[in-house]
Amino acid sequence: MVTIVVPDMEAGIRHYVDDWGFALTNDTRHESGHRWVEISPDQGARLRLVEADNDEQRAVIGRQAGGRVAFFLTVDGFDQAIQSWSDNGIKVTEPERTEIYGRIIVLKDAFGNRWDVIEARKQETHD
Repeated sequence: MVTIVVPDMEAGIRHYVDDWGFALTNDTRHESGHRWVEISPDQGARLRLVEADNDEQRAVIGRQAGGRVAFFLTVDGFDQAIQSWSDNGIKVTEPERTEIYGRIIVLKDAFGNRWDVIEARKQETHD
């Protein structure tokens, strides 16, 4: 699980669930009183959303990795996923390219975080 700082919890949930198609897997109150929200792009990875509540936290929104790619997401159905996200307003920040490990494109979420979206290259099998 990794943490993503968002300016507003409801906006964060809407963006990642509605625009990205991630699942809201937890929305409860922690014993500390803080709201505990987790979203998941798949059945394994989890992203914990936390709402910035001071200037220091607001300053890192979208820049948690210092302007570099912060998150990496491997998808099947690359073309369909990119088209769907594009239709939902997700911005492409670097065009698609092919690397030795597969196809890759860099997207930016509504809060400025950069994501590498990867379609892994199929391994060749030899009989």
